[in-house]
Amino acid sequence: MIAIFSLLLVIVLSLLIVRIGTIALTMTGLTEEVARFQALSAFSGAGFTTDEAEQVVAGPARRRIIGMLIRAGSVGIVTAISTLMLSMIGAERGATMDRLGVLLLGVIVIFALGSGCIDCCCSA
Repeated sequence: MIAIFSLLLVIVLSLLIVRIGTIALTMTGLTEEVARFQALSAFSGAGFTTDEAEQVVAGPARRRIIGMLIRAGSVGIVTAISTLMLSMIGAERGATMDRLGVLLLGVIVIFALGSGCIDCCCSA
């Protein structure tokens, strides 16, 4: 079960890194929407080739930010996959389903907290 919580921590840190990248790119003059998309694109390694992507690599500060996001994304994906594999190894079928349930519930809570859904529900 510790591996499941480790995986959830990797997911939280990944979301935090993308958010920090978004803020850093916004501080270089990009709009928040463009910065969010480019930070997520760099972190995930999707590599969209658009006019916006060319604007991002126009300045040295932006290139450094994007480079850090690309490296962090590579490390994050490897860490997440290895942690997921470790969390499922040696578990019986029933235990695997329990672990998947805990993982799914954790991911739902993380994304609800990250998207602000909890704030909207609690403020009413």
